[in-house]
Formats: sequence, structure tokens, C-alpha cells
Amino acid sequence: MASPKNPKNYQAMTDQLNQLVEWFETDQLDLDQAVDKYQQALELLKQMEDYIKTAENRVKRIAAKFDG
Repeated sequence: MASPKNPKNYQAMTDQLNQLVEWFETDQLDLDQAVDKYQQALELLKQMEDYIKTAENRVKRIAAKFDG
């Protein structure tokens, strides 16, 4: 099974997720590919969640510098 690429920015992750969603919306679904792509999508969603948490922490640190 192919592992998802590791995009470096949120837009790239969003684009990759959109490609996976578009694949699922096609009429030519293969069960084995579907399972692989489903796993890729879940892994990508986890990466996106981690990316957002990191961004939130950065914003909090930046804001703390200007609050003090």
C-alpha cells in the first residue's frame, strides 16, 4: 500500500485531500484502492489536525509576546 506524500503546507494537504475525495466520487471504484485511499485520507486528516494545532500554538506564542 502506498503511503500518502508528506505535504509541507496546509494548502498542499487540502489539495491532496480534495483529490482523494474526487476519486471517491468517481463511478470506477476498486475495493482495494478504496481501502488504501481511505487510509491515506485518515492519515492526511491527522497530519492536517497536527498542522492546525501547531499553528494555533505559534499564534498563542506570538500573541503572548505582544501582551506582556
